[in-house]
Amino acid sequence: MVEIHVVTDANRFMYAEALEQSQRLRYRIYVEELKWKGLRRRDDGREIDQFDTAAAVHLLAMEGRTVVGGTRVLSSTEPHLLSEVFPHLADVRGVPRREDVAEWTRFYVTPERREEHKASRVGSTILASLVEYAIDEGMSALSVVLNTFWLPRFLGYRWQVQPLGLPQVHDEEWLVAALIAIGPDALANIRAVNSLDTRSALVRRGPQRPLVGGSARRQVA
Repeated sequence: MVEIHVVTDANRFMYAEALEQSQRLRYRIYVEELKWKGLRRRDDGREIDQFDTAAAVHLLAMEGRTVVGGTRVLSSTEPHLLSEVFPHLADVRGVPRREDVAEWTRFYVTPERREEHKASRVGSTILASLVEYAIDEGMSALSVVLNTFWLPRFLGYRWQVQPLGLPQVHDEEWLVAALIAIGPDALANIRAVNSLDTRSALVRRGPQRPLVGGSARRQVA
């Protein structure tokens, strides 16, 4: 079973090897496979950007000690991708900057664990765990900059998706900024649509830092 590990600056000392795997997987996907023009090639084969800060939370999909995917979450009260790089994509409704809104970026699954013509099991588990984590942290919504081809899939999950501006072309891709409502229905719907187990896949180990605030929570086994 794929487990989704919550990694913050409070417990990252327990995940040094896993974080390195995730950075190398991100490089393989975003630099080598997708060839994102805004990302430079690095001699160490890792993809790290200016938003991989101490405030960032990484949700790592792991099978045993192997990272097979993941995603990243950052409070919208911190500098983040939408506020610093793509604010023009939110030129209709503005960039959300609230404690109950988190930004979601860097969703990735290793090519070996993708299935053709349907949603990846690993990817679906990451998305469901992202929603569950956001609920646990008191979020009401996730902001995201995404390729427009994701919108029909999210609507297929029966998620409430509100565009923050009109789609625009960036590096030959149509991008849009959106706000996704988070709550029990959003979690139940993605689990039902993808036939996922209703048991949580989230794993919290070691000291836990809340997404908003900063003080470490109690130790978790």
